[in-house]
Amino acid sequence: MDTRRLLSITAIFGFADVIVLAVGGFLLLPLYTRTLSQSEFGTYVIFRTNTEILTYLLFLGLPSAVSRVYFDHKKQGTHIEYLSSIATFFLLNLLVVTTMLSIWGPDFWALLSPATPVGPLLAFSLAIAAVGFFAALGTLWLRMEGRAGMFAALQIATSAVLAAMAVFNLVVLEAGLPGLLSAMLVSSACSAMALPWIFGRRFRMRIRWTHLTDSLPYAMPILIGYVAYFVLNRIGTLILQRHVASEQIAIFGLAQQLAMVVAIAAMAFGKASQPAVFAAEPGQAPELMQRSGRVFILVMLCVTSVLVLFSSEIFALVAPNSYAGGHEVLLVLLVANFAYSFTQVSDTALLYHRKPKSSVAVSLAGAGIAAALGSVLVPRYHLEGAAVATLGAFLATALLGHWRAQRSTGHSYHAILLPSLATIVLLALLAGWLGRRALPLPMTLAVKTAGCALIFMSVRKLATRNRLAIPCNP
Repeated sequence: MDTRRLLSITAIFGFADVIVLAVGGFLLLPLYTRTLSQSEFGTYVIFRTNTEILTYLLFLGLPSAVSRVYFDHKKQGTHIEYLSSIATFFLLNLLVVTTMLSIWGPDFWALLSPATPVGPLLAFSLAIAAVGFFAALGTLWLRMEGRAGMFAALQIATSAVLAAMAVFNLVVLEAGLPGLLSAMLVSSACSAMALPWIFGRRFRMRIRWTHLTDSLPYAMPILIGYVAYFVLNRIGTLILQRHVASEQIAIFGLAQQLAMVVAIAAMAFGKASQPAVFAAEPGQAPELMQRSGRVFILVMLCVTSVLVLFSSEIFALVAPNSYAGGHEVLLVLLVANFAYSFTQVSDTALLYHRKPKSSVAVSLAGAGIAAALGSVLVPRYHLEGAAVATLGAFLATALLGHWRAQRSTGHSYHAILLPSLATIVLLALLAGWLGRRALPLPMTLAVKTAGCALIFMSVRKLATRNRLAIPCNP
């Protein structure tokens, strides 16, 4: 596969993923912050955090394992039976988890969020996580089959449903937080309907244990990695709940949600290139992996540069004045997420070389660093402490992952990785300085636009020099 085709496929899948994730994670934030009270929005942040944990418990890392094992069954013509086994096993796990939560659910919720009521938040969390599995498996299937048009249509339709339902429930019905959670559940259910449509009459509710034994060696380490990532990314929110009010949680949660746009883009563009790498012939895969990794880093440099330079304008756009003071927290978290985006490259390399345990070990080390930094910095410095702890843990994880992948592949990205990180840090310092100066708006926008143009031209020149053939107009 040539670079231009790789970029085209990556762009289609990546754009569709960015749409569906950005709508709920970014574009609707002005609606949420202006129709929910700041305390309600803080509760929403806590709800999203706890729903992540339930998602990990239900998914058991299976969707990511499927993305690695699927092509082995595709070559043998057993992929339908394989996916049927995975879906049936999930239903069994859902039954087990639901039974356990019916008994210990309130205690589980109180352990995570002692100041937040359990009902109806726990029920919504379980429902959204359960429906989300079928949505994830359906979109993953379309991605692996290369059905880019259908994939994009489904993702855009899902985003439209969420937007329409959120506006209706929050603006027309004024239903508050329950209305928002209902909109999220309906949107996820619409996306999940793609899976039975793709299966058609081919689905059989049975489990072949050989299918599970093919997947579980990948799924279990991935599950541990997901839990480690939760600690790495969300431990600050869990600790903050014990030291600040929900209104302060709302400010940190908003900054974290905006910074997650970098993570969303990284996940979308990083995963979009994985099927091509995993399906490549052994002689082609190393070169394809190196090329896609360099392209990924340059793309993320461009995306993050725009977000960093225009961070103050973005923050003011999505939040009312009561959220003021979160801009510098946002800048720290943007740098953190950019650093962490490098793990998409190292994870792809480790998965290709069938070393998921190495990826898990890196995540566990990062989780330990995050917990240690958070326990020291958050009680003393609150929001700023949580942001700095996240940056330190993300950077350490990215460097460890890159070192481990380099040992497996013999290839290093230092020539692109380190200058890119230094560039983002300098841009964050510039954006913070500009935010503290009362410069005229036209002058501020001109400086930031010039900075973006300089970054884009430098990336274009570097890509041409390395023969990456990144087009000006994708």
